[in-house]
Amino acid sequence: MSNSNNISSSDISDSQYVFQGGELSLSNLGQLELVLAMVESGVAFRTTARGFSMQPFIRDKDVLTISPIKDMQPSLGDVVAFIQSGTGRLAIHRIIGRTDDGWLIRGDNCPDPDGVVTPENIIGRVCRIERRGREAHLGIGKAGKLIAILNRSGTLLRLKKLLILPRRAADYGLHRFQSLSVYRWFIKLFTTQAVISVADEDDMEAVHDLLNPYVPYRRQNPDPNVTNWVAKRKGKVIGFTQNVYHPEEHHPWVGNWLFSLHVRARYRGAGIGEKLTMCAVDKAKEQGDLEMCLVVFEDNKRAFHLYRKLGFDHITLPALEPLLTEEKVKTGRRRIVMRKNLR
Repeated sequence: MSNSNNISSSDISDSQYVFQGGELSLSNLGQLELVLAMVESGVAFRTTARGFSMQPFIRDKDVLTISPIKDMQPSLGDVVAFIQSGTGRLAIHRIIGRTDDGWLIRGDNCPDPDGVVTPENIIGRVCRIERRGREAHLGIGKAGKLIAILNRSGTLLRLKKLLILPRRAADYGLHRFQSLSVYRWFIKLFTTQAVISVADEDDMEAVHDLLNPYVPYRRQNPDPNVTNWVAKRKGKVIGFTQNVYHPEEHHPWVGNWLFSLHVRARYRGAGIGEKLTMCAVDKAKEQGDLEMCLVVFEDNKRAFHLYRKLGFDHITLPALEPLLTEEKVKTGRRRIVMRKNLR
């Protein structure tokens, strides 16, 4: 670190630079260097976990305390910090077995193991997991050995798939129920109205977790051509959409476009999607545009009917057709263009 001012150590206080609750953002390799230095000093290290390879026992944004291995050998079920062979990167996964050459390690949410890790590449053991300010006990300690056995046999991932089935059945039942007019009448009458507003950075992180729950969030610089809208109920984000303005150089995407309309399943039918869409439409009108477009999957009948209700009509944009046709070949699903006249 360099500083253009000459300041002696007697002129400053440690409290200006070190404080409880502070955070230091580092790359993976930078964090590895810091962990190695802390372990060599014989002290524990706290870090925020990012990613989903250890779900559900260690979740994205859990705070982990990593203690040095020292003279105590790791054992079956321990969650350890280690250097991945080949990449040289820091990783935190579970020991699921022992071989003549080292330890077999795999993430609890990973189909494939990391391979055999030699003892010298294991640099610490996770001794504490904190989640939302509280200690989470399941996942380490005595339960770790059972999890490791289930993990190694593949039973753990199979159990996760079985646990998802009831939720999928419930989602299907809810979807069918929400299509009934009596449901829409009831939820509009008795549900607290959602508040629609332009999204701030914290809102966008919540949106990311809603739409991409298995991808760590990374803050981005704001785009002046993008306006993000969120719907909140009791301070919780339950819906999202965005108005994106594409200048001429973005051909064939030109003008104001509605993207990413999404409402949490349990709140659908309450008119939240309509309100979010109209916020984006009003924004396009403010910018003086004469029309607004969107793309929607042709098999998404619910969204198609919503947009028709709000004045969007199905059109064909010749310049976009090759792109949409290619997309269908790759994904098996076709998107269509809809446009609303703003005059």
